[in-house]
Amino acid sequence: MPDLCATANVITTVLDGANERAVLLADDGTVLYMNRAAKHFLCHSHEVVTDFLVPNENEGNNDWKTIESCKIHMKMGNVTRNPRNIHLQTIAACPCCDKQYYAMFICSKHEQVRSLVDQAFDAVVTIDCSGTICTVNDACTELFGYSEKEMVGQNISLICGGGHAENHSRYIQHYLETGEKKIIGIKREALGKKRCGTEFPCELGIQEISDVSSGKRYFSGFIRDLTLIKKQEAELEERQILMQGMINASFDPMVEIDEAGIIKLVNDATCNLFCYKKEELLGSNISLLCGDGHAEKHAEYMKKYIDTGVKHIIGRKRQVKAKRKDGTEVEIELGVQEVVLGSGKKSFCGYMRDLTQQKADKRALRKTQQLMHGKFFGLSSGSGEESQE
Repeated sequence: MPDLCATANVITTVLDGANERAVLLADDGTVLYMNRAAKHFLCHSHEVVTDFLVPNENEGNNDWKTIESCKIHMKMGNVTRNPRNIHLQTIAACPCCDKQYYAMFICSKHEQVRSLVDQAFDAVVTIDCSGTICTVNDACTELFGYSEKEMVGQNISLICGGGHAENHSRYIQHYLETGEKKIIGIKREALGKKRCGTEFPCELGIQEISDVSSGKRYFSGFIRDLTLIKKQEAELEERQILMQGMINASFDPMVEIDEAGIIKLVNDATCNLFCYKKEELLGSNISLLCGDGHAEKHAEYMKKYIDTGVKHIIGRKRQVKAKRKDGTEVEIELGVQEVVLGSGKKSFCGYMRDLTQQKADKRALRKTQQLMHGKFFGLSSGSGEESQE
């Protein structure tokens, strides 16, 4: 690099203290000095500023003194994937040699943010107001099966599923014209489309980002693949259906309540015994089915057990009276078991057996036995009298 005057040497000392990549330039664009951050990022062989600046072809601006952002030729010969913000500071003419100097700062904040975004587990994509993809992170390319080069510059409809591809531009235009936020700032479930054409469920959150320096508006989408979660939900639903089917197959009534006594689950036998529809029982208090004056006291029983832990009926069978929808009472055998859920909350399962028929059979048997006993002894007594005669 060229020899520097005393003033330029002072400037280099200031640039060495800068956190950003700083380059000292002459009026003709000659590179006079790079601070440590710039040397680490740029090639030492760069002699003029245009050696490492890559002007935006779409803007047609090749004047390095007016460029506000552009891609950069890096040390290893690669070009940055995204433009870097350029801040050019004009320094007063040198008093000793009357030369004009410029300090160029190549902002690295964007790169640091990009590095953090690339470490994210979820896919992140940024689009402009036209729906054109500006940036994608590594998780995004992996999720959708495209390379970054294949995605950047394409319309976001490339990865939209569920028939939304054709309407996406209209959605953006409506928001820009009205400011009405239908999906901005909220999470929703949508369908994404991979390169192979496969659609998959995802959680999509969209935030608007404004570039203060350029006044441009961008939208960042945060995408989480829900395929595994939906699969697990489907498996859980199948298990619940199977469990409900097994419970419904039971001939005896079964009911589950929470700590507040609210009915969470019933089987068909319960509905048949008490003459309620399932919808009428779910969400109601178990006192609805309590007979023999226990309805008002049930909440007190529950609270006492939860407070003390003393088991009076838990794990035991006992005979009680229950109440049907029409108000009539029925004798049942009740067994209650406690279940501690994963959340730490307690659930109580009641298993009931209708004793109506059993009681009727016992009464009939007892009556038969009494009749037989009476006839037997009546016959024996008569025979004795006859023999005495």
